[in-house]
Amino acid sequence: MEHISKFLAKRIKQSGFSQQVKTSLIIVSFNKLAKEMFGLRILKKMKALYIKDKVLTIACLSSVMAQELNFKKAEIIEKINKEFNSEVIKDIRFVL
Repeated sequence: MEHISKFLAKRIKQSGFSQQVKTSLIIVSFNKLAKEMFGLRILKKMKALYIKDKVLTIACLSSVMAQELNFKKAEIIEKINKEFNSEVIKDIRFVL
């Protein structure tokens, strides 16, 4: 008989739910990092929307903000990937 924790872990992985959890954790990580790098005032003017094919999409209220984020894009990607010990993000896309 299989232990319940192993059974649940297997079922979660099969359902794809673990990918949704990982995506949510990456978005939380981005928000934390953005707050550290830019402050709460700027964080209120952007929102991480979703991740598709390892591309994080972020909505910005202004092109100036998107440009500022674009300057730090490589650093943001590096820090998030380092936190997850793998390449979870390979690019960041900005929408206005």
